[in-house]
Amino acid sequence: MAKSRISHLSSIILIAGVSGAGKSTALHTLSDLGFYAIDNLPLLLVPNFVQFSSRDPSKYQHTALLLDIDSKEKLEQLLQLIKKLKNPKSLKLMFFDCAKETIIKRYSETRRPHPGFNPAQDKNLQDAILREKEILTPFKEKANILLDTTHYTVHDLRREVKEFVKTLYNKKAHDVRVNFVSFGFKHGIPIDCDLVMDVRFLPNPHFITELREKTGLERRVSSYVFKTKAAKEFLDKFTELLLLLLPQYVFEGKSYLNIGIGCTGGKHRSVAIAEKLAKKVPKIGYLVSVTHRDINK
Repeated sequence: MAKSRISHLSSIILIAGVSGAGKSTALHTLSDLGFYAIDNLPLLLVPNFVQFSSRDPSKYQHTALLLDIDSKEKLEQLLQLIKKLKNPKSLKLMFFDCAKETIIKRYSETRRPHPGFNPAQDKNLQDAILREKEILTPFKEKANILLDTTHYTVHDLRREVKEFVKTLYNKKAHDVRVNFVSFGFKHGIPIDCDLVMDVRFLPNPHFITELREKTGLERRVSSYVFKTKAAKEFLDKFTELLLLLLPQYVFEGKSYLNIGIGCTGGKHRSVAIAEKLAKKVPKIGYLVSVTHRDINK
């Protein structure tokens, strides 16, 4: 295969490694970063995929392929394929390794069978792991990046993959979606909120005749809600808390965050507060939105 065959691919990552080391998690992370990701693609189909992807370069320009390698024969096919695809500007090899003790523990916890275990050859799971490690050693030696996930949590692994992509391709993760949801407690708490704040301590416009039928989107209602010193202090202190928490949620791998703001009916106080809070979140790094679930009830 000529080098020109992959000139349309800005980046192509070939993923391999021992089973249980986190390859699937890495592939999902790359998918979240905008890569076109394919799981367990047979080696013989890689040239066909590269040729096919040239039909729509914009869709496939960033591609990640998790390869199916379970024998020395397949590994040799892969090494020959790498020679044909060799292009330092686009092709990267990512290898995942892990201590056998950790792999055994992971498979014990998930109760999933090891894909490489062969009852005719292996006395136990350790035999399958060691054989797989031996088969994959030549790929490991050629890898651009080697990740030993022995002591990684899922979140650690996702962060490492993101940092790898950022370093090599200057490709940033998608902005985190921060959605403020106003609601009324009498209609139930939204089940998908990560944080919930009760603002029923604020003055209730419902008891003001001329404001009762209005909503927190209107200036008169918002002014009424924020007329007290406590309301202004709450806004400042809760904003300060959010600005502390948001980077921590991002660090832990959150892609979206729902923040519930509740009052009695979900029409006045929660609406006004949610609108104000949304304006306090920095626009850089975050996609901010507001949903008023019960405003028309």
